[in-house]
Amino acid sequence: MKRLLLLSCALLLSACASKVTNIKEDRDTLSKADEGYLLIGIETNRSLKAIYIDGPKSIVLTAKDIRSGSNYILANLPLGDYTITRLNLNRYSYLEFDNDEESWQFTLSAKKINYVGHLDISTIGFWYTRSHIALENRSSEALQYMEQTYPSILSGRSLNYGGPGETHSLII
Repeated sequence: MKRLLLLSCALLLSACASKVTNIKEDRDTLSKADEGYLLIGIETNRSLKAIYIDGPKSIVLTAKDIRSGSNYILANLPLGDYTITRLNLNRYSYLEFDNDEESWQFTLSAKKINYVGHLDISTIGFWYTRSHIALENRSSEALQYMEQTYPSILSGRSLNYGGPGETHSLII
């Protein structure tokens, strides 16, 4: 019964969230006034299956997005408030976050590159794992990444920090 409930919840979550397209070319693709760029950094010592983000357009960052050769993901999304709600560590284990806690929330502003932080995930153990998860503000590293990888996009847009006010972490 428990497995059926978990499977139903996983199917419901994956049906509601759409996959995001990571921008590959240094070409400005924002065409709507109600869109902004999402820039998120991901640093982990294990292979992640997916990251779920709820907001005006709920999205899922898949393992393919996370392993795309860089530890940053750049995508255009509708404006508004978003929350990181869940990390799938593998097919069977996941971590859920409290939607009311401001630590995992960020805002996308219009016509800007919205850097929301660096999601740092460290896991130790094999059978009994323990994870330390933090959303850290590493704006200087994000700016350097944008200057090197997307100079054309950066020249036409400002880089805005839209993440939580301080570095927040969680130990599970």
